[in-house]
Amino acid sequence: MKHVAIVGSRSRTDSDTVERLVAGLPADTVIVSGGAPGPDTWAEEAARRRGLMVQIFRPDLEDARTQGQVTRRYHNRNQRIVDAADEVIALVSPDRRGGTEDTLRRAERKGIPVTIL
Repeated sequence: MKHVAIVGSRSRTDSDTVERLVAGLPADTVIVSGGAPGPDTWAEEAARRRGLMVQIFRPDLEDARTQGQVTRRYHNRNQRIVDAADEVIALVSPDRRGGTEDTLRRAERKGIPVTIL
């Protein structure tokens, strides 16, 4: 059973790309997601339609009082995604900034395969 994280920028609009991607994965794949709007959510929905298992890691923002605390909690969530994944597929934004990029750096440090779309 392979755990594939599908993450991406909220600025992406190509949900059909994610749909095709998930449709091509083996039936025993577990989709790992951060639960964010856009590619994360599209992957979850496509996986459920196919009957695939889904593992979602949302940031714990309870009691986060500063932007720094919020950012650290998103980074912690990104690490949990990478820790659970055997592979990361990322739909990046043109400016290559934000949480998706943080997740990619963490995946590269872990040494797992990364595909950038």
